[in-house]
Amino acid sequence: MSQHPSGLIIIGPLTEVTTELKLGDGVLGAPKVGDYGTYQDDLIDADEKKIGEVFGRAEGVYQRPSDGHLFSWYVEDITLPDGTATYEGPLDVTAAQSSVLLRFPIVGTGGRYEGLLGIREARVLNPKLYVDVRFVFFPEV
Repeated sequence: MSQHPSGLIIIGPLTEVTTELKLGDGVLGAPKVGDYGTYQDDLIDADEKKIGEVFGRAEGVYQRPSDGHLFSWYVEDITLPDGTATYEGPLDVTAAQSSVLLRFPIVGTGGRYEGLLGIREARVLNPKLYVDVRFVFFPEV
């Protein structure tokens, strides 16, 4: 974790590994509207030390007719060194499966991050392994 002169708080890069995955129908495959599940991920630093966790829930809610991309609604509770954060919103699951760098907003909910806005970044290598994971919190204004 680092504090930059700009006031940004940056945690990462990290690796995120799924340690528990429960699917509504019990089948991991091509996701579709109506699929849902929960997961628990460990956040691992460059020294291979666990520094946090992500508890999440997701449900497939929309498939875009123009290109077939599936969008799921995610809710994540994130535990980091010195505090907690949350994410709630849509995610283009089809794009995520192509290993693009994902960026989505987070809100600090406790500790050092309480009330701060930020961004969560991740690149999905497979459904149970994310790399290039970073959490960036913006300074209060």
